[in-house]
Amino acid sequence: MPSQLISSTGCCQPCDSEPIVVNTPGPQGAAGTNGTNGSNGVNAFSYTTASFIVPAFGASVVVPVANTSFLPESVAGQFFVSVQGCGYLQVTDVTGLNVTLKNPLAGVLGIPNAIPTTVIPTSALITLAGAIGATGAAGVAGGASSAATYIVRIPDASVPSATALNSFSSGYIKTQGSAGSGFLSTVATVPVGDISGVLPVANGGTNVATVPTNGQLLIGNGTGYTLASLTAGSNITITPGAGTISIAATGAAAAFTYVTFTRRLTGNNLIASGATKNPFSLGDFPSGSWAGIDTASGFTAATGRFTAPYTGYYKIDAVFNLLGNTGVASVIVFLRKNGTTNVFQTQEFNATNASPQSLIPVSFSYIDQATVITDYYEILIQTTGNGVSVVTGSSFSIQRIQA
Repeated sequence: MPSQLISSTGCCQPCDSEPIVVNTPGPQGAAGTNGTNGSNGVNAFSYTTASFIVPAFGASVVVPVANTSFLPESVAGQFFVSVQGCGYLQVTDVTGLNVTLKNPLAGVLGIPNAIPTTVIPTSALITLAGAIGATGAAGVAGGASSAATYIVRIPDASVPSATALNSFSSGYIKTQGSAGSGFLSTVATVPVGDISGVLPVANGGTNVATVPTNGQLLIGNGTGYTLASLTAGSNITITPGAGTISIAATGAAAAFTYVTFTRRLTGNNLIASGATKNPFSLGDFPSGSWAGIDTASGFTAATGRFTAPYTGYYKIDAVFNLLGNTGVASVIVFLRKNGTTNVFQTQEFNATNASPQSLIPVSFSYIDQATVITDYYEILIQTTGNGVSVVTGSSFSIQRIQA
């Protein structure tokens, strides 16, 4: 607080008539109470409150947002915002909580936006992207000539001589022409002539690049395919053609000719003791009687021999009913070939006429090959001791069974 100083009475000089006031700081007081907090500032961003569809280039869309207070109070269209999942859009109007955003023409910002018709979901972040700067000086002309042809995704009026991909029909794009006059077209399927290389078996191909000749086939070889031709077998011809294979027999197999012969006694023929006779021979038994079948006329009655009319295999059967004449007769039956070879003969056995009399049945079957058509067969019966009668019903049969 201010204080007043009074001069001493013993001063040698007279004191001032007015006192001098000096302010002397006192000790610091206690700290005062804190003031109230100020209000929160405004966020420099917002969120969309509904989904929207990215418009076409140059078109606009109205997007509702949570707040617009972060947007500058400036002429609409002079600044851009960044929308999450979409890109950079130009603000053209702000009405309440609705912001009109324009999709700039391709290339305006040099940064590609999402494809038009893309759906941007709700709660997408929206922030300021800065104002458009002043237009710079024109650069040196460059880039592609305006006379050139360009390919764009969708029609763009700012690109001269542009072909838009969405103008093509569905299919595969094909380039055609050359020497500066090429163009695009679409085809429903990839032309075979445009495919090159060999497709491996694992990818559904054959892994074969060789063009097959007439009649060649793809034949599996264990790991892939091999081009090969059919091989003709015996009596087979194979004639390959353009897309055809003809298979034919070179000659029909000769038809098999069956031969059936049988000669059966219809009376008894007596063979005297010590004789060897053919019971089916008219020469040995001029008074004998027989019946039978001979489809190939191979039998000669005078000799009792059957001559094979064809080469091949013959089944020969003989059935005899024998009866001793006056006592016991020892008998052997032979099948003789070509007059000298006994191809079969029985063991010696006895036939008797002792009481009670009984017929001795004897039969055999034999298969032999006639290698030439002059081979012949005959049945001979040899007796010793006493004679033997060959009784009616006895037969000699031959059948050709295989060529």
